[in-house]
Amino acid sequence: MFIYAHRGSSGYAPENTMAAFQMAVDMNCPGIELDVQLTKDGHVVICHDEDVSRTTNGQGFIKDFTLEELRALDAGSWMDPKFHQEKIPTLVELLDLVKNTEMIMNFEIKNLPFYYVGIEQKLADAIKEAGMEDQAIISSFDHYALQTIHKICPELKLGLLFSTRIIDPWIYAQQLPYPVYSLNPDWSFVDSHYVQQSHLHGYQVLAYTVNERPTYEALRDIGVHGIFSNYPDQFM
Repeated sequence: MFIYAHRGSSGYAPENTMAAFQMAVDMNCPGIELDVQLTKDGHVVICHDEDVSRTTNGQGFIKDFTLEELRALDAGSWMDPKFHQEKIPTLVELLDLVKNTEMIMNFEIKNLPFYYVGIEQKLADAIKEAGMEDQAIISSFDHYALQTIHKICPELKLGLLFSTRIIDPWIYAQQLPYPVYSLNPDWSFVDSHYVQQSHLHGYQVLAYTVNERPTYEALRDIGVHGIFSNYPDQFM
């Protein structure tokens, strides 16, 4: 089973920070999952929430901050004071860290509830500039964003994120106007039928977010291809 460090090794360091990503590299994790959004002045930054209040000492939406303003925030002390120097990182910083590794990167476009016009182009351009097309999966709950990615860079792999249980997601995927690499459901949606049908239709199943050993073992035993975990070292 392929293990992705969810928002970096976020069980040990503040999520979506360079500390969490460096820890994933140091653990020799096969892959990293991260979330991208756009600043007011058009920079791609890495943060899960559209609002900075949960993971920084600031308040407000990422879309309303310039990069300089975001970088002034403390993105680590909420977890532990020793991480007080951590900042919201840029996509470029992360790519510089991993571009000479063999890690697979799952970039989630956070296009809801705000639509970041042009984020797909900026993300694809950065991945191509780093020469990481073969190491990238682009996922999103916004399946229109994945269509845009396919038009821009058709060689990039695409993963459909699901936050609800839908009937026959493999049939839904076949009807989309672009090729799908993986179905990325909440782990609780997945059973043996889900995995069998996904594989039968040519899709990998990458389940989020798995932090408990019994859950990992159950998913492994039914053939799930990969998981996203805050504690990747516990399952590698």
